[in-house]
Amino acid sequence: MYARLRPATFGILDYEIPLAPRPLARAFVAEVRSMPVALQAWFGFLLAILAVAVLAAAIAIPPGWEVFGTTPSFEWGLMIIGYVFFAIMTSGLCLASSLGTVFGIERFRPFEKRHAILAILSLTTAFLIIALDLHYPVRMVFGAMLVPSPSSPMWWMGVFYGLYLVVLLVEVWSMFTDHPKIHQYACTAAAGVAILAPTTLGAVFGVLNAKAYWNGIFTPILMVASAFLAGTALLAIVFYAVHRFKLADWPNAAPVALPSARILMAVAIAIVGALIARYVLAGLASDVRGMREATVALLSGPLAPMFWFRVMGGLAIPAILIALPIARRPETMLAAGVLVLAGVFVDRYMFVMAGQIAPITAGAGTVSQPYASYAPTPVELALIAGAGAFMALMYTLAERYLDMGEGDVHVFFNFPWIKQHHEHDDEEGHDHAASETPALEPAAAVTVAAAAATGVAGVAATGVSTMQGAGS
Repeated sequence: MYARLRPATFGILDYEIPLAPRPLARAFVAEVRSMPVALQAWFGFLLAILAVAVLAAAIAIPPGWEVFGTTPSFEWGLMIIGYVFFAIMTSGLCLASSLGTVFGIERFRPFEKRHAILAILSLTTAFLIIALDLHYPVRMVFGAMLVPSPSSPMWWMGVFYGLYLVVLLVEVWSMFTDHPKIHQYACTAAAGVAILAPTTLGAVFGVLNAKAYWNGIFTPILMVASAFLAGTALLAIVFYAVHRFKLADWPNAAPVALPSARILMAVAIAIVGALIARYVLAGLASDVRGMREATVALLSGPLAPMFWFRVMGGLAIPAILIALPIARRPETMLAAGVLVLAGVFVDRYMFVMAGQIAPITAGAGTVSQPYASYAPTPVELALIAGAGAFMALMYTLAERYLDMGEGDVHVFFNFPWIKQHHEHDDEEGHDHAASETPALEPAAAVTVAAAAATGVAGVAATGVSTMQGAGS
């Protein structure tokens, strides 16, 4: 009598995945059939977009093929815009979540697991985009390690974003494998790098004297503020989906997570709105060649439709929705989040375009007066759409197969206003977080303001030192 061999399997988390082709195929078919029809359609939609993006990537990778719309006057196009958008959104997610994971404010605790997964996916997506734009990303990695350039903001940007990915991976690993001490350090480190990374990214633009619209200390500050706005908007969209589809920890989505995102989004809208107003006023009053021309292009020139959509649709209307009592409804927060996130993408598009639309040197090549022109190609559009589909697909898989429920508070500093989770349970063992929104204590509110002020000061100091180093 012979003993039957057990089919080889690969264990990951709580799942056993067969390695043999036939059992693997049967398990895959069974899993797909167990999904709701709507989820199957969602996966099919995302995979269709990804298929088109893969084809576009195959066209874009070979050297010498001119498949992007960039020109000597417009050297940075939609791929750079997409990279900046996904990269800064990573920082915004971590900054929003750090209020719970680092500062221990109770109402921001539901952000913990989902922000980390979204941040890793957003940063990975940004790296994929820049890899396709560079064609030879491996050369860039080895060049940064073997030939360091500490005086270059672009080198520091690569260092910080590379470090950022490592810290996020450690944070997620420690979160799902119950290593609280490592998780404390990882969350604190992620919050710090979440400011440094977009600051150096802003400095890459800010040190360019030939691009008047980009040049200056306010560029890194606007980059960090836009990051915070994008991160909170994405969290609002995600937690609406958690509430709507009753995903893990959904009772806390509507009463806790969405009101928390509403507070952060309101603060971020005010900061970004003030910075944009400052850009417009400074541009109109500037006598620096190229600055006023770029500002006029935003207000009444080729970029005006996008600018006014950004101001009205991405700032004014969401601000009104958030301020009204109707904002307590999850659907209102979804609408505000979608408008804000679309507005941030349009804002990054305008920012990159405005810096190049009014060339001031002959080195930009022959341009049409008074503005240069750029139009993204179908390949660029397909790649950016594929990037969004990739992030959405991977996050949907994470929601389905990972434990995304709220974890315990993990804080590095023992702030006096932090209350442990068990202190919020009543004598009968019921958690009030699911039934009512925790109030933002005065000390915690002061911490939010202090953290924001410290972040702005840190951005300014880092931006000044970086740009001084680049100019020396």
